[in-house]
Amino acid sequence: MSRYLSFHQGELAVQAMANESAIAQRNGRVVSNEILPGAIPFIAQQNMLVVSSIDDTGRPWSSVLFGTQGFIQANTSGSLILDLTKMQVNDNDPLWQNIAHNKQVGVLAIELSTRRRFRVNGRIEPISKGAFDGPLQGQQFEITVQQAYPNCPKFIQRRNLKIDESIFTETLPAPVTGFDLTPEHLQIIEQADSFFVSSCSLLKTNESNAQEHSLDASHRGGLPGFIKVLENNTLLIPDYQGNSMFNTLGNIHLYAKAGIIIVDFDNARVLQLSGSAEILWDKEDETNHSSGTKRFWKLSVEIWQETKIPKGINWHFQDYSPHNPRERKLKEASLIGKNPNEKMSLSIQQVKGKSPRINQYRLVAQDGALLPAFDAGAHLPIEVTLDNGKTVLRHYSILSSPHDNRFYDIAVQQEVQGRGGSKAIHNNLVLGSKIHAFPPKNAFPLMQDDKHKILIAGGIGITPILAMLGELSDANASFEIHYSAKSEADLAYKDEVLKLAGAGAFFYTSKAGQEREANRLDLTELIENSKADSHVYMCGPLGMILQVRELAQNKGWSESRIHFESFGAASLPDDKPIEVRLKKSNQVIIVDPKQSILDALSDNDVSVPFDCKRGECGLCATRIVAGEAEHRDVYLTKAEQKNQMCICVSRAKGDSLTLDL
Repeated sequence: MSRYLSFHQGELAVQAMANESAIAQRNGRVVSNEILPGAIPFIAQQNMLVVSSIDDTGRPWSSVLFGTQGFIQANTSGSLILDLTKMQVNDNDPLWQNIAHNKQVGVLAIELSTRRRFRVNGRIEPISKGAFDGPLQGQQFEITVQQAYPNCPKFIQRRNLKIDESIFTETLPAPVTGFDLTPEHLQIIEQADSFFVSSCSLLKTNESNAQEHSLDASHRGGLPGFIKVLENNTLLIPDYQGNSMFNTLGNIHLYAKAGIIIVDFDNARVLQLSGSAEILWDKEDETNHSSGTKRFWKLSVEIWQETKIPKGINWHFQDYSPHNPRERKLKEASLIGKNPNEKMSLSIQQVKGKSPRINQYRLVAQDGALLPAFDAGAHLPIEVTLDNGKTVLRHYSILSSPHDNRFYDIAVQQEVQGRGGSKAIHNNLVLGSKIHAFPPKNAFPLMQDDKHKILIAGGIGITPILAMLGELSDANASFEIHYSAKSEADLAYKDEVLKLAGAGAFFYTSKAGQEREANRLDLTELIENSKADSHVYMCGPLGMILQVRELAQNKGWSESRIHFESFGAASLPDDKPIEVRLKKSNQVIIVDPKQSILDALSDNDVSVPFDCKRGECGLCATRIVAGEAEHRDVYLTKAEQKNQMCICVSRAKGDSLTLDL
């Protein structure tokens, strides 16, 4: 298996212009010419598929297909089978005419409910002769894989898809087409929180002197309003920070056209748009529309098609992605600076000892200015200099109120067996110390709804929960909080919790004290006796998170009701050195007890794709050739964990592992 296929010139050019070539080369190693073993069952369970194609005028189109599980599947790692007998076929979709003359397609298998996706670029051919000329129903197509790779789950809004199979015999009304966008179309666009984009690069000129293009299908998401409508049928679309490979923008750089499809989930229709595309660099962005990248692209719509979706295809909205950037008002933007990714200079205004191991630090701007606004659940990326002189980025939850951005309060628990960040902070940061940080980021937001909320905090996991607790208390919302630690002394914020939650606060300790017995938190009882439709927000050890997720799943809860933030890659006291053998390069690397496998590989110039470093995105998932992994991620399914591991957090159960690197 080729684990890395080189980028084309457009992708390389855009990567260089964005100053992200090194990251792209690292993350590009996830691209293969075969489907990963773990992706094969994932593809087979999908009910929806996005396909990109190009028409005979050179315009790209995005299409969305619906079917029963198995309508798209990978019989081998080298090809996909598209079975039209198991799907709702829209004869009027541009896809079917397009593939008759240009067989290159881009495919995106995406499961909105779990935010998982897998991309395949390849060549489609009918399995039976004459399929392009005869009726579509009953046909099968094979897509030969040329590129295949997973994507991280950022910016995907979770929705449950349900399909009534009786729709497959339903005749769809003819689509409506046109050139100028209508007021109704503008409303669909402005309310959209997601779309799929088709882009392409010139592949070659074939024997008939016709151009063939390499197609790519991708997802874009954000809060409603992230697509701006300009004059003259033109859309302005932000380019958020992604995997740095720039497949879509790289294609547009070479071939300035694109097609998008917006699914109007509430009104059972899709809007397909195609036209000319243009990349905008370093655009003024005072309101944080691009989340700091200052990159945008424009789509000048030249043609559109609107098609009804059968009523038997239904979605249930679950929640927005926690990574969606929030656009600021101009007044707010003027207070906090124009670049939300610009490094901030902060100083320590206050230090409080909350327990023998926990210090609370108050951070203020060195120039006395207001700090960037944040929401409950946000964390602050801080630069920390370790004892070895290396500067690293560490993330600490903000526990102070989002309503006061004169300062940030964070709490740091010293981890003796940790990676050195907490030790450096405890030893070196005192009153008046100067540090650098980046504006707050939030991957653990508190949803604004009327659902009863169960807050669960394990140890230092109280920090993001405390900010949420303040929000819920102020709003007189329905909630309860369960705060657990090893001992009474480790319940560092017990008084604050009691003040905010009163009778809704419950405390637990796993070790007995001098005057009281141990009182362990019984998660089974908590979930079993929870109020109907409750949502859980939890931060704490991996074991706690996995147990709650399993209990909730067994009770039939949807994933959308479970919100969590893990501690990431913290080492455990009994971690031992492990020997990691790399099958392809024949290297042997020793991983220190306080190192992650990913960091050890990086220190030895072995490049592996990664993003979150918390075991949450799955980008660093690597195939295990020999040995047994001790899984500490929250991404891989149990089936996937049999032959893969997230090397940013997981380790070996024994002394060694062999990885497919």
